[in-house]
Amino acid sequence: MKNTSLKLLQYALACVGLQAVRKDRVRDLSILDHEIEALNAHSIVNLVSADGEVLEVNDLFVETFGYSTDDIIGQPITIIYSESEWSNFDAIHAALTSGTCWTGEQRLRRKDGTTVWTRTTSYPLFDKSGEHVKSISIRTDVSGSKFSDSERDMHAALHMFQDEMFMFTPDTLRYTYMNRAAMARWGWSETDYMNTPLASSMPGFDEEAFLRKVQPLLDGRVSELVYISEHFETPYEVTLQLTHTADGAPRFVSIERNIAERLELDRAKEEFTATVSHELRSPLTSIKGGLGLVLSGAAGAIPAKARGLLEIAHRNANRLVLIVNDMLDLEKIAAGQMSFALRPCDAVDLVNEAVRANEAYLDQYNIGVRIEGTDAPALLVCDADRMMQVLGNLLTNAAKFSTEGSDIRVAVATDDTGDEITLTVQDYGMGIPQDAQETIFERFTQARNSDRARTGGTGLGLSIVKAIVDSHEGRVEMESSEGVGTTFHIILPRRTGMSEETTARIEAAS
Repeated sequence: MKNTSLKLLQYALACVGLQAVRKDRVRDLSILDHEIEALNAHSIVNLVSADGEVLEVNDLFVETFGYSTDDIIGQPITIIYSESEWSNFDAIHAALTSGTCWTGEQRLRRKDGTTVWTRTTSYPLFDKSGEHVKSISIRTDVSGSKFSDSERDMHAALHMFQDEMFMFTPDTLRYTYMNRAAMARWGWSETDYMNTPLASSMPGFDEEAFLRKVQPLLDGRVSELVYISEHFETPYEVTLQLTHTADGAPRFVSIERNIAERLELDRAKEEFTATVSHELRSPLTSIKGGLGLVLSGAAGAIPAKARGLLEIAHRNANRLVLIVNDMLDLEKIAAGQMSFALRPCDAVDLVNEAVRANEAYLDQYNIGVRIEGTDAPALLVCDADRMMQVLGNLLTNAAKFSTEGSDIRVAVATDDTGDEITLTVQDYGMGIPQDAQETIFERFTQARNSDRARTGGTGLGLSIVKAIVDSHEGRVEMESSEGVGTTFHIILPRRTGMSEETTARIEAAS
């Protein structure tokens, strides 16, 4: 028998209580042959030395664990032990050395890293002097029942979730599980969905497009994908993850939530915000202008006490106007109504112009600017006015949070491929706390260490920066450390980075 030692199997038969002797002493050789064949077919057998070195294995061991005989012989038996079983090895070895058999379940590891559960019985073997010299283990693969129990418990828990949950295989894209909420949507039972392809529940399902979308998950570049998908004109928020079953098989887990009501509320809120903003802008602009005229002396001399009150009112009116304008800009971008005039621009010119335009603001905080990377032109396709808005927001933001008397570093750089241009704005101020960095681009968000009284920020500037850059199919990257400062990188496609669809959409909006 291939990969099998007759002596090994005779050891095993003797250990389990069967009469096994050398073939030349057996009257009916077929009986021993049948016993050996049965053992070899149904039991995983290995013989190890006293110190745990593998001496012999049978066919089923090779088949189960994926090691060839040459691979495994001479290796420590712990090569098949999972980390959770390492602590048991010493206890098993101690029992065998003392002459005691050991029986129990073990979670072992195949060569490819997947898990196999076995019911194991190990017997010690001694020489004539009573010294422990070898041990033989006889194992039964119980993975099937173990995994069935585990999956049954998991499925019972998942059935309680209100969100719809699906599991399907990455290679065949066929369902392996739906919770109660998911089955209710489709009107299916467990027998209906099992091994049913995704396409059967999604009319117009594009398998190639789906596989392109999930490739970052398969490559391990991201841990989850979140996107909106429509089923029969109902929007669902889909959270997709790649996980593995207890035996190591890959599975996609999809959690889907009906967000039709949430989106309707969001639309109502956005419409309300836009309406209020529009209605507020005109009177606020008039109030601000009137206060400015009074402060300029157009209505005559102002008593000192009254001037102080008017200046406070003027500053607050100005801040309200800024908030309203920022909110309107965000709503326009969200609705796809903000106009973008794409044309070739020189990033160097943009940086120099943005610094000049904000000099007066920077002087308020006694902040200087150090410009780098502007020796040669850096051409890109963008909306120059909107990119000036981005740089202006970053410069004023950096000034507000910088240490008085320090410099802001502004730089232009082209990547090695020449496909992207990076605009950098770096300050050396208070920095952003780690727990605030994940939400810093959200609306009305400011770091907890910011001083509103000093900065007068609306909490909308960075949201606008990100929205404009996203509309150019660029990205914003941030690095920050408390007490050290903050750096923002605006990375933009140079000329051909934007897709035809995006270019057409932007040009149509303009």
